[in-house]
This record gives sequence, structure tokens and C-alpha cells, in this order.
Amino acid sequence: MDEICKWIQDDCSKPESGGYIVGYQHEHTGNISLEAVSHPHLMDIKNRLRFDIRDPRHQLFLKKAKRHKSYYMGVWHTHPQTIPVPSDIDWNDWNETIHSDKTGCQYVFFVIAGTDEWRLWVGDFITGEIQEAFECEKDTNGIYIKESVLQDEETL
Repeated sequence: MDEICKWIQDDCSKPESGGYIVGYQHEHTGNISLEAVSHPHLMDIKNRLRFDIRDPRHQLFLKKAKRHKSYYMGVWHTHPQTIPVPSDIDWNDWNETIHSDKTGCQYVFFVIAGTDEWRLWVGDFITGEIQEAFECEKDTNGIYIKESVLQDEETL
């Protein structure tokens, strides 16, 4: 995810940025891999507090990824906060996504990169719920969802 680091809003002149996330779900283990992200382009809408994917090169990124068996898995964007908090616009976009998009698995991923921390939310297409995901303790394996566990304690 080095690409996302290039776009962190660590200076007041940097606009909000974002793109698509691609990856796949392993056929035999069910594990999910998020492999790459698209980056902002000239025709995207960018300002200090808003980013909208508009440039057709994001669609080309998805088509190229699909040829390599990597599929749309979600979106990422930056916030000018140290610890990012989803805006009402984010929640509205995510709720629309959970009802209209399809990914390479049962889930859709939403990443917000702040200046000091990143946060990840996972939307479940079956339940329609969106919950924040957290890294496991060092002695466990996987990513868990706050107050519940994805796939009955299976890892992503």
C-alpha cells in the first residue's frame, strides 16, 4: 500500500485523494488478499475535503487487474485528520455501495488514510452491515471485526 502513502494529506496544500482497491478471494482457503490500488488522476475531483473518482483511467486499472485475476474489492481515500473519521458523505457512499456494487467476494472494503493512522471498514453484501476491522493481537491470525467476527472466526 505504498501508493496510498504518496497521497497522505500531510500538508495543507494536498487535496483529498483516493482510488479503487483490487484483490481476490483464494478459492481453497477463502482468505482475501487486497493486492493493489489505483491512484488519483487529472480528471478526478479533488479538493481539501472531497474526492470523487471521475477519470476513466480508474476503469482501465480495473480491467487490467481483472485480466490478472484481481478484482474490484473496494475504495480508499485520504482525510486531513491524524485519525480519520468517516464523514456523512462517506457513510452515504458506503451504504449506496453495499446495495449497488459487486466485488470479488462477499465483502467490500473501505480504507481511509489519515496523516497518522489508517482505518478499514468492511461491508457485508449479505447482511448489509458495515463495520470497522481491526488487526488481531500478535498471537492470533487474521483481521477481526469490532464486536463480531467475520466468517465465524475465520480469517480474511
